[in-house]
Amino acid sequence: MCDHRLWQDVGPIDAYPNVFAAITQSDSIEALAQNVLKTVEGPIIPVGFSMGAIVSLMMAKLAPERLVGMVLSSTNCTADLPERSAARLSQQAHVKDGRLSAIVRDELKPHYLSPATQGQKRAQILDLTLEMGLALGQDVFLRQSEALRTRPALCNVINNFAGPILVLAGADDSLCPPAWHTAMAARTSRANFVEIEGAGHLVPLEQPAAFKQAISTWLTNLQATLKQEMNA
Repeated sequence: MCDHRLWQDVGPIDAYPNVFAAITQSDSIEALAQNVLKTVEGPIIPVGFSMGAIVSLMMAKLAPERLVGMVLSSTNCTADLPERSAARLSQQAHVKDGRLSAIVRDELKPHYLSPATQGQKRAQILDLTLEMGLALGQDVFLRQSEALRTRPALCNVINNFAGPILVLAGADDSLCPPAWHTAMAARTSRANFVEIEGAGHLVPLEQPAAFKQAISTWLTNLQATLKQEMNA
């Protein structure tokens, strides 16, 4: 339940066309991936955060030839865990009863941030997450919740993907712990893992400079590798 403001402090990644792809239109991860592939032209390096990273994995499954590489942050490549699937159904029922604000405020936000994010910064990020959730609204919540609940396991996509992968995790992410990310990165020799200190789940808002630097460094190395391969 994040809109373009998730990236407001990260800013554009230099030397690349940056396109924000909304993933709000469907209750299916596959349909969302197909929509991004249709609306974004040319070769793609998706920078996927949380649910966006799951959509990125589906894009790699559907059209691996379109993806030069992938950045997967704060995410999980498995199907929905049974306890989370049950919790999503409960949340959906409450949201249908008009309790979107309470669900975002009381059940989602407490899992988002690192203990290191305190003071005014913490208050501003929590306020923004509530604003984004309410701006997207009930229908988007229900679609995204159902897409996550019914998603397939996509871990084998990592094994089979021919391009490079950057896996990013907040050191204090309790929603998608770093161990999940190291396990994803271990699936292929083409993956790099970076852990961002002082961040929980919302790495782009908690540590935007470190998040951007990790991606920029990886892209620079990727460019150099591609250039070497072309000249070989």
